[in-house]
Amino acid sequence: MRIVQGEASTQADFIARELSSLRFHLIYFDPPFYSKKHYGAFSDQWLSLDRYLETIEGWISSAQKVLHDQGFFVLHCDVHASHYLKVMTDRIFGYDNFRNEWIWHYGGRRQPADVHVNSKHDVLLVWAKSRKSRFNPVFEPWDRTEYVVMKKQRVHVDENGREWIWGHEGKGKSHAYRIYLDEQIERGRAIDSVWDIPIINTSAKERTGYPTQKPVALLKRVVQLTTQPGQWVADFAAGSGTTGQAALDLGRHVWLGDVNPEAVQLMVERLGSVREAQFGFEE
Repeated sequence: MRIVQGEASTQADFIARELSSLRFHLIYFDPPFYSKKHYGAFSDQWLSLDRYLETIEGWISSAQKVLHDQGFFVLHCDVHASHYLKVMTDRIFGYDNFRNEWIWHYGGRRQPADVHVNSKHDVLLVWAKSRKSRFNPVFEPWDRTEYVVMKKQRVHVDENGREWIWGHEGKGKSHAYRIYLDEQIERGRAIDSVWDIPIINTSAKERTGYPTQKPVALLKRVVQLTTQPGQWVADFAAGSGTTGQAALDLGRHVWLGDVNPEAVQLMVERLGSVREAQFGFEE
């Protein structure tokens, strides 16, 4: 693991120039959203939308150079600028390399409004470096009722009390076989592109106090989908270090950086006990 302080483009350019053997299978990028707010830890106030997009474009262009040929770039954004960022990043990676739009639906308190409907989601836009890039299968829990309703079949019970339904395969689905409910429920169901993952509540153990901290569960899903154990993950605007926590928990190597020295210190305190950690780099 490496934790460094530096602007996103500076980090990526350093890696491209000095660490030619280091390429990332996942670059997760959670930049300012153009919210026009000041968060204490950092400012998301810009002179103009054009200046914002110009800055983000420079960061992404540098990151693209250090993405593995089979890697994925995930851009986390929201309604403020997601449509502008999509078009801009298509120009960098190529429109045909755009793979997915993942919706993180976090719910929460809702208030009646007559100007805007409650916005309770973020957007994760995903590009592949090439056609070689492949996602991993990821499953989420489901219960018996959901499975039975989806299959629309009568449930049978065998001599041992196990519930099953008929499955069919082969030409014309001519071969019938038993599908045991307990096995299917244990495996779970394949995830789709809308993820219901709660935000971090005020009493959560993982809360660090960083203003835009994302939940570990969200980043674990991103890491699981896009990488294998032992591969490298990068977050050049890592904030509180949640990407690092998720990647390390799943057995990946990780590069974390941020321009804000307070964020870097927070990451060191949160993750610095990890064996073989390295801190800082020199231009």
